[in-house]
Amino acid sequence: MTGTSMTDAARSLATKGMLADPGDHFRGRYEVERKLRVEDIEPVRRRLEAADAVPFTLGNTETDLFLDLADGRLEANNQSHTLRVMEPSGRVLWISKGPRPDECVAMDLADYDKALAMLTSLGFAEVRRITKRRDIYFLGDLHVTLDRVDGLGDFVEVAAMTDDEADLPRLRDKIAEAAAELGLDPRGEESRSYREMLFG
Repeated sequence: MTGTSMTDAARSLATKGMLADPGDHFRGRYEVERKLRVEDIEPVRRRLEAADAVPFTLGNTETDLFLDLADGRLEANNQSHTLRVMEPSGRVLWISKGPRPDECVAMDLADYDKALAMLTSLGFAEVRRITKRRDIYFLGDLHVTLDRVDGLGDFVEVAAMTDDEADLPRLRDKIAEAAAELGLDPRGEESRSYREMLFG
């Protein structure tokens, strides 16, 4: 890659609020994660920095709009469709999870207002809203998320994505090892989503 193209690539990442190329970190049909409540995320950040984890995004505020049809069929089927906007980068994601526990598909969208208008025209409506401050680090092939969620407190998520369903047990073991190395107390593990914790 030439110096010019490298500069262009870095500029393209920066416009999306990214400090590093995500590579394959967010590719795959399945996401394995462990979420743990912590009293303070800063000691975990120091351990990540000591382990030479790569910052991906820092200082983002994410607002998640959970959308469903009027009959509530997505929630009834253990599915969630979320429109996420990140500030200050302005990056927009459309995220679909479920109905199986590890299923997750996400894609970038160009314009938040247009995306919401399109989804509204298709019959979707906002049913929940969650705001959080989020920093993401890459630790090998895992991503570690430091969250401060309005109304809930501080959490750390250690996660990985894959297209290979057979690889899920290995990833679960690897995530458990990484959580232990980061000093996360397993007694703080939380299996519920932020939506479930806030709204039941």
